[in-house]
Amino acid sequence: MKRCLIFMFFLLFAAAGANADGIYLKNNVFRHGETAKFNLYFNWGFIWIHAGDVDFSVQTQKLDGKEVYSLKVIGYTISTFEKMYHIRDTFEAFVDTVHTIPLRYREAKHEGSYYAKSNYIYNKKEDSFLVYMDFIRRKRQWKDTMSIRQHVADLITTCYRVRNLDISKLSKNQIVPFPMLFDDKVYDLGLTYIGKENIELRNGKKYHAHKFTPKLITGDLFKKDEDMTIYVSDDGNHIPLLVEAKIKVGYIKAVLAEAKNTKLPMKSLISK
Repeated sequence: MKRCLIFMFFLLFAAAGANADGIYLKNNVFRHGETAKFNLYFNWGFIWIHAGDVDFSVQTQKLDGKEVYSLKVIGYTISTFEKMYHIRDTFEAFVDTVHTIPLRYREAKHEGSYYAKSNYIYNKKEDSFLVYMDFIRRKRQWKDTMSIRQHVADLITTCYRVRNLDISKLSKNQIVPFPMLFDDKVYDLGLTYIGKENIELRNGKKYHAHKFTPKLITGDLFKKDEDMTIYVSDDGNHIPLLVEAKIKVGYIKAVLAEAKNTKLPMKSLISK
């Protein structure tokens, strides 16, 4: 796995996805025009450095004559951090507007001298998907095809699916299993619901939040499979507010800077 600061945070948000029977709902929490920005911080000794930002957006588009959602995520290092490392990453998933069913997915990563692209096309079967994949890693290019279970989805689709999780049906310390397609492998991960907590962000805003700890993919990035905490807004939007994680080279955080045009009011906001 490429050790990319911004890509780490895409993985963090996606790690909160779930699809257990009776817990998923239809898409009732995001809509066309919604945007959200997150500031990314990296711990350097005793100093927290603002390393980059990630922009999320939802747009309605036409795909094969049908109205779909384009879920786009753009990650980039800010100018003061680019002397150390330069990143421009774009991820985009095309999904059904009702149930967030994956249709297509693409990503392009420019990280220092590293360049990679991935494309998926989902062909829905009765109870599964046949996924056609096209990869580029530097100068190497190859294609692959694999069959996945119907609840499996790519990174960005999973990021948005989590927000339709019916938290009211979760009990404290309940573990919800979920699968995720990452590159050309399916990982069976899990999510533990910790409970409610009030948090304050770096901008001084306070929120009512739900707290989770996901089971992670260990290896290049994480030492342990539970080195992360995720907070989402305690309202109908379920917007991620804060992600904190311990990695092999320190700590990282993703902090909500702003969310605009949400489908529902941000009632979780206690004070500005």
